[in-house]
Amino acid sequence: MMSGSQPAPSAANLAFFGSKVDNTVFAAISRLFTTPFRWNHWNGAPVLYKDVLFAAIRAMLSNLTIAQSRYLNKSTSETYQDFCKAISQEPKTVKLESGTTTAHWIGNKNADVVILFLHGGGYTQPCTPQHMQYFHRLVTDLNKLSDGTPSISVLLLAYTLAPEAQFPIQLKQAVSMLSYLLNEAGKSPMDIMITGDSAGGGLILSLLSHLLHPHPDIPKLSISMPLRAAFLYSPWVSFDTSHDSYTKNDVKDTLVPDILRKWAGSYLGTVDRETDPGVVVGGNNYSEPLLADASWWEGMHNIVKDMWIWAGENEVFLDSLRDFGAKFSDGWKVGGGAEESIKLEFGKNDAHIGPIMDVMLQYKEKSETQLGLEEWLKVRLA
Repeated sequence: MMSGSQPAPSAANLAFFGSKVDNTVFAAISRLFTTPFRWNHWNGAPVLYKDVLFAAIRAMLSNLTIAQSRYLNKSTSETYQDFCKAISQEPKTVKLESGTTTAHWIGNKNADVVILFLHGGGYTQPCTPQHMQYFHRLVTDLNKLSDGTPSISVLLLAYTLAPEAQFPIQLKQAVSMLSYLLNEAGKSPMDIMITGDSAGGGLILSLLSHLLHPHPDIPKLSISMPLRAAFLYSPWVSFDTSHDSYTKNDVKDTLVPDILRKWAGSYLGTVDRETDPGVVVGGNNYSEPLLADASWWEGMHNIVKDMWIWAGENEVFLDSLRDFGAKFSDGWKVGGGAEESIKLEFGKNDAHIGPIMDVMLQYKEKSETQLGLEEWLKVRLA
């Protein structure tokens, strides 16, 4: 079902859509049956299961329009309703600004600590059920601790997707929801963690930028002390697809450069929604964090107490995230932040949003990265 106001594909488009689904299936089958010929010079994902599925995901992204890919999925709010039924939780929703800004609780809304979560999806796609499953498991397991650790829950922002809405609308909605937690829900900054994956991770960095350097088109939000922590999974920090890792990791990851450029252009409102601009223009320090100099991040330790930024060594974002991590870390430390309060981690043999991707691929056992993040969070909750 379509999310947002964009119409569903026409009958003709759906027929064409069917042929593109066939292309996706063919890509997966081809990847599987060519495995013996690639074995001695393997350059794909480290596990055959992932290699085949990643090929299918790349083919699907390359073959579907935004409208068609939306047709495959329910909206974030609809998915949340289904998710609540599956876990026997009563849906709990926050609506602000006459219903234009919406967020959904995963867990107890009266928990001691709230994680404000901004989901990925290239700013054009809704939150998946697997994102919700991942964070539900995370907070459920953390809430089992019996050492006096504060209780924790998640507030998922169902921000308006591009191309129906362009930046900075999504940032404005994130600021509004954080303001709600601080000024209406009675939370102090130290009761709040913030997190996001991919595009959502980029939006978290936009939010942090706004708190440090208020965006001229968005109401200023002042905080009396730093937020408790921020943790980001493969944040989308650059719309430039010329980094070497786009070539080195092109068949190890799930993302496709021309689709990323199309999504970025749709988010910024600089191109037609289904046009690859070739080079994305119009980004700034708020929307494209890698464009900011290290000095931009000086003083960030006054905005958030601890930072964890994760990237996979097999993802196309790798080079941009290494560059961003160096800039951010330099600004953090020069501005007076403690070096031990920021952690940059690169997952060996991991692709884009590896910890969440493992849930999407239905792995039951927790990965080393998932367990490592839990340990990091336990320290920040103590």
